[in-house]
Amino acid sequence: MRRFVAARITTEIQNQVGDFLEQFHKLPGRVKWVEPHNIHITLKFLGEAEINELDGIKKAVASSASGFGAFEVSLQQCGVFPNMRAPRVFWIGINDPQKRLTSLAAKIDSNMTPLGFDSEKRAFSPHLTLGRVKEEDRLEMVKAAFGRANFGPMPLQVDEIHLIESQLRSSGPVYRDVAGFRL
Repeated sequence: MRRFVAARITTEIQNQVGDFLEQFHKLPGRVKWVEPHNIHITLKFLGEAEINELDGIKKAVASSASGFGAFEVSLQQCGVFPNMRAPRVFWIGINDPQKRLTSLAAKIDSNMTPLGFDSEKRAFSPHLTLGRVKEEDRLEMVKAAFGRANFGPMPLQVDEIHLIESQLRSSGPVYRDVAGFRL
């Protein structure tokens, strides 16, 4: 089963992001837009993790969360990975001036390495993934609309992280919380 560690967003923010995404749904181009209830901040993607690894994973995430403390970030601006010329992922950015999300992600990454999970090679870039490009053809209108779009600023309180499992289905992923950990 595929698993990852993430911070959830509130239902209110899910609704606001859903309303924001409506403007892109009718545009031509093959982009798989994320369902608002599935949007989250990925802190560490674990990939395939066996059931017998769960206890160790839970302990590592609990250790990462312990004493970290809640904090606030701001959702704002839109962007793409890797660039607007050839976008692969559309996202909403996260302003985190104290780099608390980055510190939390690094702590989780460090605690997962002894369990056999690869250390992250890329720098952590906090964001909410909104959509993934499925075909590069006919994206001009989406790119133009997204380039003009603006989201936020909107505050987000981060006070809990979750170990989540992902079951891939033809209709899209189904996420299930395995465990939650207060910061």
